[in-house]
Amino acid sequence: MNNAEQLWWALGYCVFMLILAYAVRRFPPKKINHIYGYRTTRSMKNQKVWDASNAHSSGLMVRFCLYSFFLPLIFYFLLPGWNFLLTVIGNSLLIILIYFYTEKYLQEHFDEEGNQLK
Repeated sequence: MNNAEQLWWALGYCVFMLILAYAVRRFPPKKINHIYGYRTTRSMKNQKVWDASNAHSSGLMVRFCLYSFFLPLIFYFLLPGWNFLLTVIGNSLLIILIYFYTEKYLQEHFDEEGNQLK
């Protein structure tokens, strides 16, 4: 795959991930489940925590997916032959950060039992 193809595939991947992020944001899970949404032990304590964690994490996902559009452009000039792979890795790392930021958010707003802090 040449450098231009790498760039287009990387940008296409970013578009795909952004569409997924908007879908999760637009259609959040209504009830606690083990299939769809932000699923951790803390986020599944009760419905209030579930709703807050999914709203927060989906907002972060959209924002991080928008940030990820810079990755293919940067890698195109630094390592063009590795552009697609590095974009996927970079985007994956940004998505992993959602876990840490959302758990921090939940820790600041809810106690261990899922009761909202005042």
